[in-house]
Amino acid sequence: MTKTVFKLLIGLLIIALVISGIWFSQLFDNKPNELPKIYLYRWRSIPFHKKATTFMSYMSNDPQIDHIYFQKIRAKARGGGSADFPKHNFTIELKNKHQLAGLKNEDNWILGASFIEKSFIRHKLSFDLYRLFNAAHKAPECEFIEIYRNFKYHGLYIIMERMDGNRLEINKKDSTACIFKEPPIFIDPKVQVNSNPEKENDFYHQKFPDLTKRNKSPKMQWLREFIAYAPDSIFDNEILSHFNLDDIIDWHILLLLTHNSDGVIKGFYLYKKDDNTPFKLAVWDYDNSFGRDTDNEPHLPGIINWERNVLLNRLVNSNTLRYKTRLKQRFFELVEAGILTTENLTSMIDKDYVRLRDFAKKNEERWPIDAETFYDDTDFEDEIQLMKKWVPLQLKEVSEYVSRF
Repeated sequence: MTKTVFKLLIGLLIIALVISGIWFSQLFDNKPNELPKIYLYRWRSIPFHKKATTFMSYMSNDPQIDHIYFQKIRAKARGGGSADFPKHNFTIELKNKHQLAGLKNEDNWILGASFIEKSFIRHKLSFDLYRLFNAAHKAPECEFIEIYRNFKYHGLYIIMERMDGNRLEINKKDSTACIFKEPPIFIDPKVQVNSNPEKENDFYHQKFPDLTKRNKSPKMQWLREFIAYAPDSIFDNEILSHFNLDDIIDWHILLLLTHNSDGVIKGFYLYKKDDNTPFKLAVWDYDNSFGRDTDNEPHLPGIINWERNVLLNRLVNSNTLRYKTRLKQRFFELVEAGILTTENLTSMIDKDYVRLRDFAKKNEERWPIDAETFYDDTDFEDEIQLMKKWVPLQLKEVSEYVSRF
C-alpha cells in the first residue's frame, strides 16, 4: 500500500513537472513582433515611498537577451500627482544588472504607466529628439513593455533608464560632483515654493551625494541667488563658469518646440560631473507636450511662458552674451540638419505608432479611455493624429518667433 501511494505521488510529480515545463516554455516563448513582458508577483499592493520585496519574471522578445524566469527584487510605486491614478508607475531594483527591452544592462529601472498620456510616445519622442540635437545630451533611453501583476494583464508601460550617477557619468570621488532632481533653482527666490514636502531639509531634491554625508544645499542656494540677483556685469562675466550656453540653448529650443510648460522650471535633473565641468541638464518628464498641457487639456500651438525661468530671462536680455542670436542660429541649424522638420518629427511619431497600435488597443481594454480622470475620450489613434497635426503648426510658430530674435 505504501509503495503504491509512493508510486502515485511520484507519477503526479512527474505529470506536474511536465505540465509546468510546457507552461513555462509557452510563457517564455515570446515572438519578435511582441513586446517584452514583466510579471510582478506580490500578494499585497506595491507600496509608495519604500521599496518592498516583490518577485519578478521577465520574458524577452529578443533571442540575444536572456529571460528572467523568477527573481526576488525590490519595488515601489512612484509619482507625485500621478499617484492618484489607478494605474501606477513603479521603480524596480533587480538583484543583478540585466538588459531589459534592449536597453543597457542595469539593475534599477523606471516603469512608466503613461496613464493620462494616451499616445505613450510623448516622453520618448522628446527624449530622443533632445539626444538628436547633441549625442552628449542626457535623457532617459526608453522602450515599451507589457506588465502583468500576479499573471493578470496590467497594461502597456514605458520602461526608462534612471538618471543616476552611472548614466550621468558622475565622478563620485570628486567632492564637487552632485545630482539634483527638479531643484527650484530657476525660480525667483522671492517666490515661495513648497519644493519637497515629503522630505524635510531637502529643498533642492539632492540625489547625490547622500544628503546626510555632504549637504549641497548651500551651494544651490548661492547659485539660485546668483542667477536672480547678480549685477548684469557680474552675471554676464561669470555665468559661463556655471553653465554651458550651448546646452542651455538646446534645452530652450526643446521647451519651445514641445510646449512643455512644466519643463520651464522643472522636468529636469541638474548635475555636475566634477570640478572641471559646469552644471548640466538632463531632461525628464515630457508627457505634457506636443499638444497636451499640464491638465491634460489639448492646447493650441504657440509660445510657452519661458520668462518664468529666471536664467532664461537673464540670458535673453543680456547685452553681451549674444544669447538670442545664438539661439536663432542654432534653431535654424537644426532645421537645416533635417532634425526640426515636419518630415522628421512625423517619421519619429509614425515609427513608434506602428510598433504600439495593437498594444495600445489592448491597454485601452484594460483601462477604458472614457474614465472620469481624462479630460476627453480620445484614444491612441486620436492622440497620434492630434500630434501629427500639431507639429507643423508648432514648428511654424517657433520659427517665426525665433526669427524675430
